[in-house]
Amino acid sequence: MNAIQKAIDDIKFIIPRTILETVFIKRELAWRNTPVNIDNQMIIEVIRPRVLVDCNLVGGSEVLISLAGLNAERTNQYTSVYRIPKERTQGRSIISVLNVTYADPYAADNIGMATGCGVSSMMTAAQGMLDSQGAIPLVSSASVQLIGENVVMVRDTSMLPANVYLRCVIAHDDNMNHLQLRSYKPFSKLCEYAVKAFIFNEYAIKMDQGELYGGQQLGRFKEIVDGYADAEELYQTHLRDKMQKILFMNDRETYHRFMKGFVGANH
Repeated sequence: MNAIQKAIDDIKFIIPRTILETVFIKRELAWRNTPVNIDNQMIIEVIRPRVLVDCNLVGGSEVLISLAGLNAERTNQYTSVYRIPKERTQGRSIISVLNVTYADPYAADNIGMATGCGVSSMMTAAQGMLDSQGAIPLVSSASVQLIGENVVMVRDTSMLPANVYLRCVIAHDDNMNHLQLRSYKPFSKLCEYAVKAFIFNEYAIKMDQGELYGGQQLGRFKEIVDGYADAEELYQTHLRDKMQKILFMNDRETYHRFMKGFVGANH
């Protein structure tokens, strides 16, 4: 079970099935049409176009993408444009770009660290002292911009080395599989608020029109739907105050970088 299916199951326990059927199953469908599934309709009409989009806007997954082997289009002497194929982004779209790194971020800082032998602590300290007196090497640039679907422009650099890495944020996968199990319930609550807001927006006016022109007494149905009037406000509050923090902590790369910077770790 993924996070979206868990959210759908929770919604069906909370919102009466009659209301879900009325809102998400179109009564004007011809008899030849394939029967509509309520779960799919909630995903198509609410969760994917709204909840997942909002989760991408406040979250996303930070990754490092190697640009090695990609042809750079030189628009001028100091600007390069890269078109990044989807197989390097796990089939997802890039939401935002942070910087490009010219040094291999996965390599050890020096040979002694990589081999664990051959370099004494005194030599390492001496090398560090000498390096501190030299010029600061340029190992990254923040002059990078997302200009299209997985198209990145790097500016203010005359020549890029072969081992270039792009640090960027990509969209969540379609089923939110990266969420930890303990994050399923807050995500379900976000989806619940979104569905309730959708139901209220779809039927609040229609119910009043039914009473005004048809003299229909909707009774309990109208009472329940009217109770969803604050669902939009609850959705925005939950997204901002809780879900944004949960998505941040579920993004391992971003969270680990934050913690290392917070405690002053070198590795």
